[in-house]
Amino acid sequence: MRIAWRLAVGTALLGIAACEPAATPQPPPAATSGRITVPGNMYGANPPKPGQCLDTRNASVVDCAGPHDAEVINTGKLTATTMPDEATAATLTIPPCREKMAEYLGSPDMDATNLVAMPLWPNDQQWARGERWLLCTVAEVGADEKPLHRTGSLEGALQGNEFFRFQTCSVSSPSREARVRRGPCDGPHLGEALPGVISLGRPGSPMPGTDAMNKIAGEKCPGLVARYLGGNSGEVSTAWRLPNGESWNRGYTNLVCYAEASRPVRVRLRNLGQGPLPG
Repeated sequence: MRIAWRLAVGTALLGIAACEPAATPQPPPAATSGRITVPGNMYGANPPKPGQCLDTRNASVVDCAGPHDAEVINTGKLTATTMPDEATAATLTIPPCREKMAEYLGSPDMDATNLVAMPLWPNDQQWARGERWLLCTVAEVGADEKPLHRTGSLEGALQGNEFFRFQTCSVSSPSREARVRRGPCDGPHLGEALPGVISLGRPGSPMPGTDAMNKIAGEKCPGLVARYLGGNSGEVSTAWRLPNGESWNRGYTNLVCYAEASRPVRVRLRNLGQGPLPG
């Protein structure tokens, strides 16, 4: 089966460091748009179902055991009366898709990983034909923030120690740079996002002020870092990332704690204890 869609990938958290000035607020990246037009209303005839995998490049449903770049986690319909622009559509679709994503992955810790919600919706031609479908999918993104082709299902992927297969490691400084730049955890990196993301509110609720969010982070993140390290190291500091207004509107209502090394390391800081950084 072949279908046509638009897609949006969004990740957005700004950086605040413990005992450091706040970093410049970081807007979410523009929604990535892919438009593939196929004759006929193929989606309405045979829609993908939760648990099925997609090759968005070829607009097709594929076996999850083979290469794919998206996995369906929920389906729905858009209620907009006119064709929304990319930014509006992302704001409408990302929050409900993120909620379903946490259920599908088995943990709310997705913002500390390279797994992101990727909504898909009709392109212009499909909208003109009356199509209003919404596919919520999950994707694993790489250093360029684009979906990777991967194999295997992600259902229940964040349960137990499976989190560390998808953990975000940052080659940039989580406390000083506006954007987290992802990199492999077995390559040079400075920061490691920790399991145990902290909810600051429900999507649609008022966003707390920066001081209030920093207070929560300052109270909770040091303990998460110490637990992750198995002690306190003088070469590892506590950092965190907070949502800004635009990302909050897109459903990013969590803060993420980071362990940040004083120099790049090539192995995880987990269970480092009070020892020096690995060479």
